[in-house]
Amino acid sequence: MVFAPLVLAAQALNIHTGSTAFACALFFWCRLIYVAVYTAGIPVARTLAFVSGWIAQMILALAIFGMA
Repeated sequence: MVFAPLVLAAQALNIHTGSTAFACALFFWCRLIYVAVYTAGIPVARTLAFVSGWIAQMILALAIFGMA
């Protein structure tokens, strides 16, 4: 729920950097991995994928506030 507003805010503010592109790609792959490991029932990998996706959202938030 947080990722889409962050991306839309970055787009509206015309923030296009390498870190924002990396964060978007990281979030996508983390969510894809999350679904796979959730289905497979691997709790540690699921947690790592979720936390990595959360970090990607923080990178976007920092970019919006001019800190990244």
